[in-house]
Amino acid sequence: MSTDEKILKVAIDMIAKKGFKGATTKQIAEKASVSEMTLFRHFPNKKKILEAAIDRYYYSFQMKELFEHKLIWDLEKDLLMIAETYHKIMKKNKNVIKIAIQEGHNVPGLLEQVNKHPRQLKDLIIKYLEEMNKRELIIDADYELTAMNFLYMSYGLFISRSFVSGEIITSLSEEDVIKGSVQVFIDHLTPNGVSEKIH
Repeated sequence: MSTDEKILKVAIDMIAKKGFKGATTKQIAEKASVSEMTLFRHFPNKKKILEAAIDRYYYSFQMKELFEHKLIWDLEKDLLMIAETYHKIMKKNKNVIKIAIQEGHNVPGLLEQVNKHPRQLKDLIIKYLEEMNKRELIIDADYELTAMNFLYMSYGLFISRSFVSGEIITSLSEEDVIKGSVQVFIDHLTPNGVSEKIH
């Protein structure tokens, strides 16, 4: 693990536990087994550490890779892959999301830093749907509205399971909820409005 990565991982854990103000650069450096001077050589201040952590561990880069290299232009399989990958990344980087929620209004510029990631994912989904339409695989629709509904449904499931209700609301598995969500979009976007149910 590089020095950058050690510092970022420790910073995420510490800020998630203690808050942005509560976690000091001295504590982060000590926990990362580097001197505070070394930390400042890599990141000029604590805000830059947080910004770097969000850029590295949020989902934009990995989702961009998926859209560029893994799509097979099958609506059911692609939407399932997008949704499952989204949840896998969000769960893996749960502390980054926690920090964004807790500190978004306390750290100047943090909300803008965080919000660029869902905006980028929204644009990737819109482009995918437009291409699917050009290939005559889905019907005309408001693709921005469709993309936002897909994102909100995915984000809502993640937040509910991770921070709010856990499994209190339903005994349905996360896998079943994701498949059910994807089915809604398949029914909406396929030419006949219906499709073979996901098995």
